[in-house]
Amino acid sequence: MIHRLVLAFSLLFATHAVQAQETIFYKCTDAKGNVSMQNGVPCGPGMKQEVKRIGEVKTVPVPVKKARVEEAAPEAPQYGEFVMVRGPSMKRAPAPEAAALPAPPALFQCRTWEGNDYLGETATPEPTCASLQVTGIDGSAALGIGSACEMKYDTCTAITPEQLCDAWYRRLDDAEFKLKYASDDNRREKQAAFDGIDRKIKASSCSTVAPAVPGTK
Repeated sequence: MIHRLVLAFSLLFATHAVQAQETIFYKCTDAKGNVSMQNGVPCGPGMKQEVKRIGEVKTVPVPVKKARVEEAAPEAPQYGEFVMVRGPSMKRAPAPEAAALPAPPALFQCRTWEGNDYLGETATPEPTCASLQVTGIDGSAALGIGSACEMKYDTCTAITPEQLCDAWYRRLDDAEFKLKYASDDNRREKQAAFDGIDRKIKASSCSTVAPAVPGTK
């Protein structure tokens, strides 16, 4: 009997020992193309639903009667791309009238030295100076004087012309997402970034709206 109780307790502990915490954002599009973003609340019936998961962190309870082990701080959540999970397909496409406009600027799919992906407008982004630990003559960090860093470079690949419009739409979505959840301190910066991307799309053959005819309002 005791053996069975111990076994049952062990299985229960194993089931709940590792838990995941994450934030889920829902991007909802209705039949008229209106878009809204919701934090933790799924879209309504009949709407296209796309989800973005951010900041998944696994936590493990500290065992009893064991010395506490210092763990590295979890990495900051990275912005991913929305993934459609249900609803009608509403893929954006350039307006027929936009065909006469110039092609959009080139975009590059880049990866940082830490493994994070992003879309950029240059094939050779500025390198990042990654800090290095400085040690003293005794080999410890306590007596280290000064600072040092190692230059890290991102790797980038050009987006093909066939995929360029979709890449610009994804970049606009990402800018819209960051603007919606921006703090008061950086809202102006995020708004300027969104407006800049929106202008470049509307001035190119990727524009989803017909360009304005000169002389009309």
